[in-house]
Amino acid sequence: MESNINQNYQDNNFKKNKSIHIYYISIIVLLLLLLSFVTYKYFTVKKQKVYVEVKLKDTNNNKEKLTKDLQNLLLQYESLKTNNKQINSELEGEKEKIKKLLSEIRNIKYANSLEIKKYEAEIETMRNIMRSYIVQIDSLNTRNKILIDENVKVKTDIKKEKNINEDLTVKNNDLTKQVDIASVIKTINIAASPINEKGKVVSKAKKTEKIQVCFTLTENTIAKRGRRYVYIRIARPDEYVINDSENNLFNFEGKDIVYTEKREIDYQGKNVDLCIYWAKTQDLPVGIYNVDIFTDGKQIGTASFSLK
Repeated sequence: MESNINQNYQDNNFKKNKSIHIYYISIIVLLLLLLSFVTYKYFTVKKQKVYVEVKLKDTNNNKEKLTKDLQNLLLQYESLKTNNKQINSELEGEKEKIKKLLSEIRNIKYANSLEIKKYEAEIETMRNIMRSYIVQIDSLNTRNKILIDENVKVKTDIKKEKNINEDLTVKNNDLTKQVDIASVIKTINIAASPINEKGKVVSKAKKTEKIQVCFTLTENTIAKRGRRYVYIRIARPDEYVINDSENNLFNFEGKDIVYTEKREIDYQGKNVDLCIYWAKTQDLPVGIYNVDIFTDGKQIGTASFSLK
């Protein structure tokens, strides 16, 4: 009986101890499982953190590179200069695109390789466009330089021609003046005299019936040949030019002036002796009278006489 009780007691103790062992084993297993899970999570999170850090670092590096490339590209666009309004307008449009892309890249938090490649492709496209503008601008500048050089040459040639023409004009003017001077018919042997009704020279105003002006037109081989008028102007002591009509006018140095008397002659380049007479139509005051002779719009002689 007592043996059975002991046996039962031992069996109960064994069962009890076994249950305790199983419980602790279960606890240990759970702890191990929990530790394994925590360890897995730790390394997983750490790995993800490292991955994110690497990706963020890569993104920042790529952003920095892309930003630098765009800034350099913008500077290159800024350096392009041309007077072509159309190209300038297009360049401004490209610069605005670069600025917009710069702003977009600065706001990127994370970018994968595909997105980075897309941005790199866009930048390369912009770079190629810029190269095409460089070619256009160089071509325009070259053509402009050629045109400027040609224009300078033309202006230089025109200036040379102008100087030559001016020299020729001066020479021609000088030659014309020389010819003009040389072609003037000169007078010699001028004699202005008051005469009476018998044609004798007198000295008194009361006896004077006519004023006679005689002279010789000299030989001139380059003077114009043909018929022409010779005019005389007789100025009284009071400087009044004697004339019988206000319509007695001829041109002298671009102005119409009054004459006293005229005579038409036929000049053929040889000496011509002639006299011109003015018949008295008014009282003549006492004093000195001046006589001027004109032809071809030039004054060709002068003389004087006096009346008492």
